[in-house]
Amino acid sequence: MKTTLVAAAACAAVGAACAQTSVQVFGVIDTAVTYASGSGYGSTHKWQLTNSGNSFSRLGFRGTEDLGGGLAAGFWLEAGLQSDNGTGFATNLNNQASGTVGSGLITFNRRSTVSFSGPFGELRLGRDYTPTFWNTALYDPFGTGGGIGANHLYFAGLGGLLSATGTRASNSVGYFLPPNLGGFYGQVMVAMGENDNRSLLPGTLISNRHDGNYAGLRVGWLSGPFNITIATGKTRYATGDLRVSNLGASYTFESLWGMRLMGEYYTESLGPVDGRGALVGINLPVGAGEIKASYARYKRDPVGSVPNPTSDKLALGYVYNLSKRTALYGTLAYLRNRNGATQSLAGTITAPNRAARGTEFGMRHNF
Repeated sequence: MKTTLVAAAACAAVGAACAQTSVQVFGVIDTAVTYASGSGYGSTHKWQLTNSGNSFSRLGFRGTEDLGGGLAAGFWLEAGLQSDNGTGFATNLNNQASGTVGSGLITFNRRSTVSFSGPFGELRLGRDYTPTFWNTALYDPFGTGGGIGANHLYFAGLGGLLSATGTRASNSVGYFLPPNLGGFYGQVMVAMGENDNRSLLPGTLISNRHDGNYAGLRVGWLSGPFNITIATGKTRYATGDLRVSNLGASYTFESLWGMRLMGEYYTESLGPVDGRGALVGINLPVGAGEIKASYARYKRDPVGSVPNPTSDKLALGYVYNLSKRTALYGTLAYLRNRNGATQSLAGTITAPNRAARGTEFGMRHNF
C-alpha cells in the first residue's frame, strides 16, 4: 500500500491542512492456469487462464482524515479486476436484476463508501458487503475467490448468493459496533431499491415499490482462538422475498502448529423454495506456506415430485509464500452431484448426477 502521488501533490498544494489525512492505493493481482472437466453426456472440459484463485484481484483507493476527539472521516473505493484479460466486473444500481450495469468495465463494484467513525462505532454509506455474506467469506479456508477451491455450491444453488444482494448491497446505510466491547462485534445494514411509490412489475398491476430493499444483521464474538458469528438478512421482492441466514465459527489450535478449524451452516429461501448447506475446513501453517482443505454440501428442498438436488465438494490446496506480499498456490477439487443436481467447476458443464474435477496453479501479489 502506497500513498498516491496525486494525494501527495494535493497535500503539498494546501500545506498543513493535509497533515492528518492519509490516502492509499492498494490491490491484488491473482492469476492461475486452470483445468476443469465434467462427466456424463454433454459434459465439457477446458484449459483456462483464470483469476482470483487465492484472493480476488482488485484495485482500490482508501483514505482517512483525523477530525480530532477520536473522530475520523473516511472513504473506500474498490474495483474488482479480471486479471486474466484486463477487464472489470459489473455493479448493481438498485439491488434488483434490472439494475446490473457495466459488465466488462472497471467499476467500484466491490465497495464504494464514505464513513464517519468514533468511540460510538462506524457509520458507513454506499455500496458495501451485506452482513449475511461475511460468514461465507470468513469461514471458508479458500475464501470466496474465483478459484476452484472456494465453496461456490452456495452461489450456484438456489441463487441467494448470486442475487443482487447476495454479496453486496448498493444504496446502503450501515453501522458497525466499536471494537472495544470485550470481543463482541456486530453490523446492521439497510439498503434501498429506490423504486418510486407507483412502480409496478412490467406488464402487471402488481406493486414492486419495495423491490431491492434489504435489511440485515450480523453479531459475533471473538475471544482468543475462538470466533463465532451469526447473521441474517432479507431482500424484498414482489415475486417472493429472499431470506439468507448463516452461522460460522472457527478455532485456532496453537498446540497443533496453529491449525485453524472452521465451519459454516447456511440456509436460504426464495419464495416457497428452500436450500441449505454446510462447510467444514482447515487452514494449517507449514513453514513458509499453508495447507487448505474443505468439504462442503448443498441441498435444495424438493419442488413437487422433483427430489432434493444435492452437491458435495472436496478441495485441497497449498499456498507457498515467497514473501509477505507474493505467493504461489495450487488447488485440487472434486465435486459430486446427486438427485438431479448439475453443479460444475470453472464454467464447464456436468451432466445430472455426475462428477466434476479440476486443478489450478497460480500466483498472487498484493500491493
